[in-house]
Amino acid sequence: MNLYIHTDIEGVAGMVHFENRDDEGRRNWSIRRRMFRLLTDEVNASIEGALEAGVDGRILVNDAHGSGYSIIFEDLNPAARIIHGPLTRQPFWTPKLDDSFDALFCVAQHAMAGTNGVLAHSCWCVNEEYWFGEGGMAMALAGYYHVPAVLITGDDTVCAQCRDLVPEMEVAVVKEALSPYAAVSMTPPEAQETIRIAARRAIERIEEIPPFTIEGPYSIGLVGGPGQVPSNPVEGDDFRDVVYEILVRGYDYDLQQQDPWPMHPGRDGVFMTKGQRRRLERQSGENEQ
Repeated sequence: MNLYIHTDIEGVAGMVHFENRDDEGRRNWSIRRRMFRLLTDEVNASIEGALEAGVDGRILVNDAHGSGYSIIFEDLNPAARIIHGPLTRQPFWTPKLDDSFDALFCVAQHAMAGTNGVLAHSCWCVNEEYWFGEGGMAMALAGYYHVPAVLITGDDTVCAQCRDLVPEMEVAVVKEALSPYAAVSMTPPEAQETIRIAARRAIERIEEIPPFTIEGPYSIGLVGGPGQVPSNPVEGDDFRDVVYEILVRGYDYDLQQQDPWPMHPGRDGVFMTKGQRRRLERQSGENEQ
């Protein structure tokens, strides 16, 4: 049995502030390092539960938060391999996910934008019928390959949202959302044990949990919250292709169309993310003053 683990970070027990990668101060780095440790331990707990339940094939972890380097690599359970590196340098948001996998775990996820979850952000609208966050999108991309998403971990809001999509899936609620920046959180040992038990149950119950699939054709876009309709959706008959086009639009460049790939995106002013472009414009303005 092969397992794909898609990770974020905002859903870990103890995290109630967005990661600030622009602050190079010592205190901010200490907080970030603590969150990386908590994420790594929760991912390892999910792996431990999966192994206990009999997973004996590939375990591939997708380090999918922010810089793509949020899991402490040398402390990851050696039963797994990991995808890491800047997300804008990867060929897709869920690299290597295909029908060779038997199950998907979504670890440390956050609620969709516009809802009452801790650090809630990002919301996809599909066919003006489904609204979900990044956890739900990972579930839908797995469903495209008929791979069931069997586990979600995070706060009570995201777990409820994903269970609305697949009521049979296992959840591990590790904190209760009080506001976007406050929570009642389990301590790390309790959170990790909760995840380990839920992961084991998820694999043991895999035959009872269906994939999350959406019938095409598709009209998909990013919105500010549930109930909203994208003003400029991408449409098509293939779910993955449509999602790919949205990601290309969001990153503002398409590495996959370059031969060879540029080693330094943004250096020549062509292959540039929106954030890189804003920083360049700000620097240019400061130089002119």
